[in-house]
Amino acid sequence: MTRRSPIGSGRLLILVVLVVVAVVLPAGAALLGRDGKGSGAGPAAPPTSASTGVQTYPPGTPAKALRLPGLDGPEVDLAALRGRPVVVNFWATWCPPCVREFPLLRAAAAAHRADRLAVVGVLTGDRPGPARDFVRAHHATWPVALDPEATTATAWGAVGLPHTWFVRPDGTLASHQLGELSQSSLDRQLALILR
Repeated sequence: MTRRSPIGSGRLLILVVLVVVAVVLPAGAALLGRDGKGSGAGPAAPPTSASTGVQTYPPGTPAKALRLPGLDGPEVDLAALRGRPVVVNFWATWCPPCVREFPLLRAAAAAHRADRLAVVGVLTGDRPGPARDFVRAHHATWPVALDPEATTATAWGAVGLPHTWFVRPDGTLASHQLGELSQSSLDRQLALILR
């Protein structure tokens, strides 16, 4: 019979504690709400995320359905964009990383107009009024869908904001990124869908 060393057991205990803390703290913050007051008032929304995580998908992984009312126009339907590369960005006006990455999305949409790149914003857990003002002030040229209760965000697996998916012209997923886009991460993921 082998005995565990006290040092090895101590390291295992520390690892377990760190994993539990890493899971419990974000979950607790999400339950308390984004304002930290724990009021429970207002729609549920994924927490904001300062970290980034990119996941790629094998060819043939279908994108989930996305069909929502538009902020200032017709219904936004991802299926209607089949044949075009699409960036689906879940965001909110109260999310600082979302606000910071907005100019990158605007520049990408303009730079890849000839590639027929479509950007779709999904306003998540936010009100239309502030979003309408923000979109006009920042000159967004793409449709914004309304997901006030974060139902579609949850169905897509958005666990924080911003959370961005890159969809190939055939309607399959290329990648997604949790957290703020940088120019380099945006360029790398656009290359996957603009072929």
